[in-house]
Amino acid sequence: MWKEVVNFLTSNPSIAVFICLGLGYLIGRIHIKSFKVGSTVGVLIVGLIVGQIANFDIPNIVKNIFFDLFIFTIGYEVGPAFVRSFKSNGLRLIIDGVFFSVIAFIFSLIIFKVFHVGRGEGAGIIAGALTQSAVIGTSASSINALNISHAAKVLLNSKVAIAYAITYVFGTAGVIIFIKDIAPKILHVDLKEETKKLIEKLHYKGNSSSNSISTNPINIRAFNINNDANIVNWTVKKFEHKFKNKIVIEKIFDKNGSSVAFDSSTTLEPNMKISLIGNTDNFKQADTNIGNEIFDDKYKKINIIQKDIKLTKVFNLPSLQELVDKSIVITKAMDENDKNFDDFSKLKTGDKISILGPENSINHVISSLGYVCDDGNVTDVSFLSIGIIIGILIGSIVIAIKKVPLTLGTGGGALFAGLFLGWWQDKNPKIGNIPSSVRWLLKSLGLNLFIGCVGLSAGAAFIPALKQMGWQVLLIGAVVSILPFLATLLFGKFVLKLNAVDNIGGLCGSGTITAALNAVTEQEGSSIFALSYTPTYAIGNILITIMGPLIIALL
Repeated sequence: MWKEVVNFLTSNPSIAVFICLGLGYLIGRIHIKSFKVGSTVGVLIVGLIVGQIANFDIPNIVKNIFFDLFIFTIGYEVGPAFVRSFKSNGLRLIIDGVFFSVIAFIFSLIIFKVFHVGRGEGAGIIAGALTQSAVIGTSASSINALNISHAAKVLLNSKVAIAYAITYVFGTAGVIIFIKDIAPKILHVDLKEETKKLIEKLHYKGNSSSNSISTNPINIRAFNINNDANIVNWTVKKFEHKFKNKIVIEKIFDKNGSSVAFDSSTTLEPNMKISLIGNTDNFKQADTNIGNEIFDDKYKKINIIQKDIKLTKVFNLPSLQELVDKSIVITKAMDENDKNFDDFSKLKTGDKISILGPENSINHVISSLGYVCDDGNVTDVSFLSIGIIIGILIGSIVIAIKKVPLTLGTGGGALFAGLFLGWWQDKNPKIGNIPSSVRWLLKSLGLNLFIGCVGLSAGAAFIPALKQMGWQVLLIGAVVSILPFLATLLFGKFVLKLNAVDNIGGLCGSGTITAALNAVTEQEGSSIFALSYTPTYAIGNILITIMGPLIIALL
């Protein structure tokens, strides 16, 4: 019976892959305070365990397709933020993020050379100790490009996965403890007090409800234009400009009471009836200029619509008040990663808002905010496919330096293609849309299907490799986890002169460890650390990911 089960699974490896996914995601939900196992580690653990029962030979093309979808999407998402970080977040944070990745790579390479760590173990340690799962994929691309036997490639990929599994737990839990509890002591600061000072200096409100904006009720009035009214022969544009766009014409009716289409160039004529929206103060100065007020409800029915807007211009609290004056309400705000937040004072270029209000009022403000995200849930599959093709072509380029072949591999190439095309799509929103829900699926399922395949393929070699490299890899991983954070912390303080909050927030981003950001935010009761986390996170995602191919090439 057992042989039949094993034969069935090896004949149908897709079942084994989905077993890894189903159980792995369940294990990934386990929380121990700030530490979360995570779906990727869960899937890998299950894959390594299931891989003990048989030798699963899963074609590389299957793993590559899943990983390319994942890594292109990562680049697509961080591309706009990466470019904007160079423009708006300060050179010091950019340098901080680059310094972390460079020093992490140098430290790691030296340690690997001293302790004779192999290229497979080295790439796996980078992936686990720096908690960047994408390194497994970019390393696999480079391994598969090596001029070695198929068996040797399988063994190297197995070592990457096993070293990642061994070092990931300390790479997460150990770094959380370092950033949250040890780093403030090294800086000789009371982090809670430093957070308070910076909040007061920046007038940053965080999640405070005191930033809520008062809203005016929609005030709708209708008028019949008298023959001697001041506005006769005015265009709609001139009328609204006269009242500083704080009174907006929502509807126009002819003398018979029939609704007529209009635009900004339409001329207002005697006996036309117009439906207006504005607040009470503005109407006081308009009453004598328009005509007789009409109280028939027919003329007070207006179209209320909702639009999702991508912010492309400076947006601040005064701008919010202007929306209120036009009877428009912000119903939802989302950051660049499509996470909702309630503090509208934190809105910035690249964020999205949903606004609700009268149709013409909303049409008036769109151009001053950005553009409408009206491409719905349709994914531009052609754009996605062409982007990955470009990435594979970039990744196929090999540069030999002193006979050492250096290549990004298909994974690294797809990352850079995603970066550029994500930035380009942000500027050209009508082409290349990939909705947030689809991006989540491509990132989560793409990576974890790849990881499941890796775990199944590496399973047979897991126990022997663990016995051979267990404690050594664990200790080396711990050093690789902590040293770059310590060096960057001191570099940020003494060289870049960063304040403690930016220093620690930047560390979380440079190491792409969101769990540490969440832990510090929860401990200090403020989300202000996210301000320095965002630009360094974009840089860390890129630079740490390409460490895998470099380690494979240089060891």
